[in-house]
Amino acid sequence: MWPYPTSSKPFYRRTWFLSLVLMAFLAAAAGAGVALYYCEIYASKAAALDLSKLKEMESASIVYDRNGQTLGKIFIQNRETISIDDMPYHLVLALIGAEDNRFYSHHGIDYVGMGRAMVKNWLAGRIRQGASTVTQQLARNRFPDALPSSDRSFRRKLLEAFVARRIEDNFSKTQILESYFNRVYFGAGFYGVEAAARGYFGKPAKELTLSESATLTALLKSPNNLSPWRNRQASIDARNFVLGRMLELKLIDQAAYDSAIAERLAVKNRGTTFTESYAVEFVRQQVATLIGDDDSVYGDGFRIYTTIDASLQQSAEAALKTRLEQTEQRRDYDRQHQTYAQYEQLYRQRRRQPDAATPLGSPAYLQGALYALDNASGGVLALVGGRDFAHNQFNRALQSSRRTGTAFLPLVYAAAFEKGTFPGSLFNDGPIDNRYVMIGGMTG
Repeated sequence: MWPYPTSSKPFYRRTWFLSLVLMAFLAAAAGAGVALYYCEIYASKAAALDLSKLKEMESASIVYDRNGQTLGKIFIQNRETISIDDMPYHLVLALIGAEDNRFYSHHGIDYVGMGRAMVKNWLAGRIRQGASTVTQQLARNRFPDALPSSDRSFRRKLLEAFVARRIEDNFSKTQILESYFNRVYFGAGFYGVEAAARGYFGKPAKELTLSESATLTALLKSPNNLSPWRNRQASIDARNFVLGRMLELKLIDQAAYDSAIAERLAVKNRGTTFTESYAVEFVRQQVATLIGDDDSVYGDGFRIYTTIDASLQQSAEAALKTRLEQTEQRRDYDRQHQTYAQYEQLYRQRRRQPDAATPLGSPAYLQGALYALDNASGGVLALVGGRDFAHNQFNRALQSSRRTGTAFLPLVYAAAFEKGTFPGSLFNDGPIDNRYVMIGGMTG
């Protein structure tokens, strides 16, 4: 047999190998060109977003009474913005441990974390771990239209990365943390850590313990499902996970960890996230008139000081409700009239069925009003415009029509005083005899 011919050329000089190298080079060049093209597009989109708006956020206006006690809030989003200097440092450490342990070493994008998440998700066969940094989360939160959280496409992720890089280029790490803590949602209607600290624990953020800071940080994963009001044990487990991460990363020592784990989770009784009342609504209307902008009252974080006495206001509201309820329970009360309890039942049913075709209508139960003034200064001490502001916002203390006689009384009294009548003088208030007035009849 004839031997196979052999080539003296090494493999890297052979035609087939050179062809493979050329094809790989062309593919890499094409891929790099496509990547550069998309990077240019999304870098331009990121550059078009106004980063100056990063610090702009709606903040609740707070209404105070004459003693500096909070009377209520006026807001669209229940938020109180504070400086990072008013946040405890262990709150920052809890966030880093729970959400972004490489926060101080990356520039908006954690490539190490991204690679780790890709491997874990590939091994699990599904998405189990994300790789979003605090900066990327802030970008999504501030620009929800451009970066919707529901969009999990590569294009959204690419744009998010460029926006995060721009944020890191223009703001310090401290500014990013401050904006993040003031902006994010902690569940139960609380936006920002200050509103969350006061809502869940009844204290300002600067007084949060390590355990409480870990609890709030844990809520960011799932604010509703991990709520201490909704699922106490799940909230404790999530807190303990954050504390465990902090210990693992050496952000806290063993003693601090043991103390925080042992701390009982003590939260406030759940109440409304804001105060609805005729008094607060009257204040809102007055402030809107003064500044000439109704929207600003809801979002510009005004501090509004009033002459109202909070304790007197509460007593007035309670007294009016109690007295009218007693009236409805009297034997001689007309049972054909609607009662407060009957309307309240209908109101609660309607809240569970907001799309019902038939409107509920205004309440027809017995109403009342109260308006208390400080005689010395003329300041309003208490204002109650009805039995329940949630049922009906018509303010009977200020908006109801008054009988002519009631409006004329001050003029009659003034004329009497000018003629020397003493305020304690007694007069017969019986029916006027027609023989003396000659205007027809004995009544009226």
